[in-house]
Amino acid sequence: MKKVSLVLLTLFIAFQLSAQTNFEFIPTGGYTFQDRVNYYNNYGRIDESLNWGGSLMFNVNQRFGIELLYDHMDTKSGIFNYGSQTPTSQQDVGINYILAGPVSSIYIPGSSIHPFFGAMLGAAVFSPGTSGYSSNTQFAWGAELGTNIYISPRFGLRLKAQLLSSVGGENGGYYSGSYGSGSNIYSYSDIYQFSLNAGLIIGLGKILSKPRPPVIIRRPPPPPYYRYSPYPPPPPPPYYYH
Repeated sequence: MKKVSLVLLTLFIAFQLSAQTNFEFIPTGGYTFQDRVNYYNNYGRIDESLNWGGSLMFNVNQRFGIELLYDHMDTKSGIFNYGSQTPTSQQDVGINYILAGPVSSIYIPGSSIHPFFGAMLGAAVFSPGTSGYSSNTQFAWGAELGTNIYISPRFGLRLKAQLLSSVGGENGGYYSGSYGSGSNIYSYSDIYQFSLNAGLIIGLGKILSKPRPPVIIRRPPPPPYYRYSPYPPPPPPPYYYH
């Protein structure tokens, strides 16, 4: 019983730590859901798959940082006729996202839980299988929402949902070309890939100091002669933050 109480006390103290470091390495993995793009007489589909990657976080303070993200998944893509689950064309494809952007965190005093949200810009590199065409690079963007849970200033867990999108990703070169019929579809619809991810936070830099609370400065009260003035006293001065 004493051992259980000691473990619970240790966890309670650890979860009261809210510090973090200015540089973090965050390996992640997760699950990416299927994405489908409709055309006139058929549709393109990228199958669901596991993903892996990681982030480098450069924290300016505990409320703001810059993230460099890499995300990779190996899956299948192809063209399907409506009402059929048999592809007219299908092959393996590897998708690599390289993105960077700002991340804002919500600082909760005395808590180890740091909710965050961010937006990123970069590139998506599509690498088809051995029977496909050459690799293709497209402009990409991403958005993420989640929380960091710090067990100590140099170690924690990251849970997040993210949306990665390639603008014009289904270039007919390898994803949406119906090679069997002799005709290709050159469509530039966007790809939207939603995933749920988890990762480990490994702090490698110096520990950041806690944000200072705002200082409330109170203006001095009015002079006492207002008490004997025939005119009503002025309204009390407001408080202001400095």
